[in-house]
Amino acid sequence: MQLSEIKLAIAEQTQHPTIISYADSNHYLLGLKDLDGNFQRAHDRDGKPLCFNSIKQAEELLKQQGINYAMIEMQTAYDEMVGNSSASHCHYRVEF
Repeated sequence: MQLSEIKLAIAEQTQHPTIISYADSNHYLLGLKDLDGNFQRAHDRDGKPLCFNSIKQAEELLKQQGINYAMIEMQTAYDEMVGNSSASHCHYRVEF
């Protein structure tokens, strides 16, 4: 899914821009999450995943596309170790 497709999906209000972070990693993955919680990664024109070194970099790209919010999801290995489901990951909405 390219950035233009992300804008369309958001406009239709069926999906939300999502930035996924994994604890102890400096990589942030950008994509869309649908209402059922399914994540679809965004990619560039060459098909490579859009991956960033900070949440701020991902936010800046979204802002350049006229998108003014994202859901931030932080995952850790500890969640899996204690049996937390993916629904219990730390997540919040950020406006920019």
